[in-house]
Amino acid sequence: MDEKNVLFKEITQKTPFYHQTKFWASLITIIVGLVLLLVFYKTVIKETMSDEEVAKSIQIVWHDSIWVDKKGKPDEAIIVPSFTFKIKNTGNRPLQHVNFNCIFIFAESRENLTDGYVTAIKEPLPPGATSEEIFVKGFFGYSATSKPAFIKNMANWKEIKVKIYAKTKNSGQVLLGIFPIAKKIDGLKIIYEGQEENQ
Repeated sequence: MDEKNVLFKEITQKTPFYHQTKFWASLITIIVGLVLLLVFYKTVIKETMSDEEVAKSIQIVWHDSIWVDKKGKPDEAIIVPSFTFKIKNTGNRPLQHVNFNCIFIFAESRENLTDGYVTAIKEPLPPGATSEEIFVKGFFGYSATSKPAFIKNMANWKEIKVKIYAKTKNSGQVLLGIFPIAKKIDGLKIIYEGQEENQ
């Protein structure tokens, strides 16, 4: 009878919780869950910027514009508008991998002429720092028989402006400003009205 009691006691005796498989499985699940939550916070929530924050964090501090060559047919010259600019990080967090969308529009009618797109700021731009030059050019523009022909017809050119939008990884597109595009052609220098020469 004593042997039966001992055997029954051994079977019914509880194992310490830290020796149970369920405890370790639960603990590992909790740890993995916390790690995933931390990664999610760091990569998604912490890096998310609202449209308002993007607008306050990006300021265009310098810009220039010129019409540049686009490859065309041998007997045809094609020029497209381009915009070069620098931005300053006026926010509280570093900026990185910012997409810039430039919409080139006719100033009078507000209709689109063309657009251009670039991803810039590959290395983090700290608060207060200014970026290197960022270059964007349009896909479409004007065509003529030669580059000097553009100068002769410049009086008929319509005024062009560019609307610049910025977008971070998780934000919408934010308008940074609207700027005029100069009537300058890369590679041509006007001496006086109706005359030009190669630079």
